[in-house]
Amino acid sequence: MRTNQIVCLLMIIGLMIGCATVYDVKYDYDKQTDFDALKTYDWMDAPADATLDTLTIERIKNAVDNELLAKGLKRSYDNPDFLIAEHTGSKEKVQVNDWGYSYSSYGRYRGGYWGPRNVTTYEYEEGWLILDFVDAESKNLIWRGTAKAEVQNVDTPEKSETLIKKAVEKILEKYPPKAE
Repeated sequence: MRTNQIVCLLMIIGLMIGCATVYDVKYDYDKQTDFDALKTYDWMDAPADATLDTLTIERIKNAVDNELLAKGLKRSYDNPDFLIAEHTGSKEKVQVNDWGYSYSSYGRYRGGYWGPRNVTTYEYEEGWLILDFVDAESKNLIWRGTAKAEVQNVDTPEKSETLIKKAVEKILEKYPPKAE
């Protein structure tokens, strides 16, 4: 009985963790930029036609501000070293799995092409976050970080804040890039 409870608890924890998994984290940067010299930043204004709600914008900015503060950077409204722009979006996705086998109605294994194949589909909404760091003087892109996550179950402010925080942590994990 105790073993069943432990297994059930582990499955629930696994599902909870899996609901907010951030994946496909990437970054790129200008190798000519001296990132050690960059100490201050500010946020770029969102484009007038941006469809992002202000609650999400503030959650992203707070998460980024906290991560950059922990790395020793400060927000400066006057003469920042670089500017940050955030971009987000989402789209419906479908994952198709062809397992390549099936079972007959009598429970016998049917592998290869001997019968109907076991194909499953999984529909979900994928969201992404892009952070662009732009040189304040030249307005050239100097660093970009991106992350994707499943967002269909993000239906409360707490879940949204947690997912954004995880995404920002993963995106900024390797910022500033190490000199080669």
